[in-house]
Amino acid sequence: MITDEQLDFISQKVNSSAISSKDIQDDLIDHFCCLIEIEMQRGKSFDEAYSKAYQQTTPNGFAEIQHESFFLLNHKKIILMKQFTYISGYLFALSSTVGAFFKVMHFPGANIMLFSGLLGLSFIFLPLLLVNKFKDKVFNVMSEKLKWIFGTASIMLILLGSGFKILHLQGAMVIFGLGMISFGILFLPFLFFRMYKSSQEEAFKQEEA
Repeated sequence: MITDEQLDFISQKVNSSAISSKDIQDDLIDHFCCLIEIEMQRGKSFDEAYSKAYQQTTPNGFAEIQHESFFLLNHKKIILMKQFTYISGYLFALSSTVGAFFKVMHFPGANIMLFSGLLGLSFIFLPLLLVNKFKDKVFNVMSEKLKWIFGTASIMLILLGSGFKILHLQGAMVIFGLGMISFGILFLPFLFFRMYKSSQEEAFKQEEA
């Protein structure tokens, strides 16, 4: 049986880890105790039993348990957010496309559909897409993050400026111009820098092979 001192040791290790949920901490402590008792009954010392229990339960550290628990608890929310992101993107893109067609054919409602689609793409779809990318942690380096941030901001301004231009609203050219400038000065350098870095890494891997 595990002594009170040994239980305190296990509790201190778990409670001082990256795991923030009290329920997960308690369940993990119970799990550790069960595994350790089994190993001690097989003749192993407490230190040996704890080491084996740790390797079986948290081979990559307590942070992995925290990450997996967070993912499981928020999995449905993440899926729903991604579904909403891409469905909204499709609907806004469809609205823009139909609006542009109506505009060419001089059908009624063209301006409303076109502007609504461009506005939705600018201020709903693109920000949500960027948030999803950050949550998925697809960015390994700062230059990749900046590329997406500047690219998203540039496209938002360009789409908004285009919508203003179509409706003949004031400030259209200013907004559109800012979007084009940020696209050329801020986004493109990071885009080609990342392309250059990727080509260098690929060449390095080929040399190693």
